Amino acid sequence: MPVKINPYLCAQCKGARRLCGRAKCPIMERLAAQLGVTEKITGTQLFGASPPSVLVGEHGYPKVRLGPLVPPVEDKKLAAYYDNPEQWYGKSIEEIIKLRSSLVRANFTVGVKEARRASRLLERTQELALSSIPVDTEVHFAKPVKPRLLFDGVVSPVGPSGVVKNLTVVENPVVPRRVDALVGDYDAPAVVAVRELYEARISQHYITRLLTVGLLGRKIDRRLVPTRWGITAVDSMIGDYLLEKVRDFPELGEIFLYSNSYLDNHYHVLLLPGSYAFEMVEIWLPRSVWVKEGAKSYIVENFELYDGKWQRADVDGGYKAMRLVAIEFLHKIK
Repeated sequence: MPVKINPYLCAQCKGARRLCGRAKCPIMERLAAQLGVTEKITGTQLFGASPPSVLVGEHGYPKVRLGPLVPPVEDKKLAAYYDNPEQWYGKSIEEIIKLRSSLVRANFTVGVKEARRASRLLERTQELALSSIPVDTEVHFAKPVKPRLLFDGVVSPVGPSGVVKNLTVVENPVVPRRVDALVGDYDAPAVVAVRELYEARISQHYITRLLTVGLLGRKIDRRLVPTRWGITAVDSMIGDYLLEKVRDFPELGEIFLYSNSYLDNHYHVLLLPGSYAFEMVEIWLPRSVWVKEGAKSYIVENFELYDGKWQRADVDGGYKAMRLVAIEFLHKIK
């Protein structure tokens, strides 16, 4: 007899944390089955301009599967768009998935601590990740790649994947001076490097990529970080950094309410006078992705007070992302 999954777990998990105990999320599997790859890629060789993009998985940690994402296009301007979520606002879900499904993932497996003494494949992947603009990349796979889509509740979807046999970065990466300095600084902790890159107006997406491939932090501490964890870590580090300043700002003199809707999600941000505190409330309506048809709405909430410590230990990436945006706005309007 099949076991009924508590919809409250689905609302908490969003397909990423496997709270129901199943090996694969049935909801995510259903979505993946309904959306096929529009363009099949055959053969064992691929040449294209990587956005640049690298995906580090978490399955099997501390041994992880990672590799660059390369679209079968050589147009640099187009390639940059494949992995630039900051420019995707306004696109439909179908457009984003179609865009991402053209990225081919070249996989290989390494231990996370190998970032300190990189193998040839990892070193070339790090070289690619360093670049601020697309770089021509040639990939040789052990076998022809298979068309499939990988979905995750946090990480953007990607297309076909294959085990990489050889990887060549055909041209020299373009590296901003501040990035080059901090990547080469083996004494600066990762949190310091992230803060300094943020102050240098390096995009969070770029910072996250550098962190996940093990290019930031003290030499003895550097390691590969799964992409999903890296996104949350960078959001958290930058948020904590800005919060140190925001706590000392004068209180707001009035109440502000901001609202927006995008991709069937509705956002409301309420700013109230008083000392710093943050609360996020998520409401998943019936018939939404994470709540079964006919089920009641489910509410997930968490908050923190002036000290910046969250109330519940199971805080997820969405909380950290929303918290950072709110703190950034308070910092902007000081």
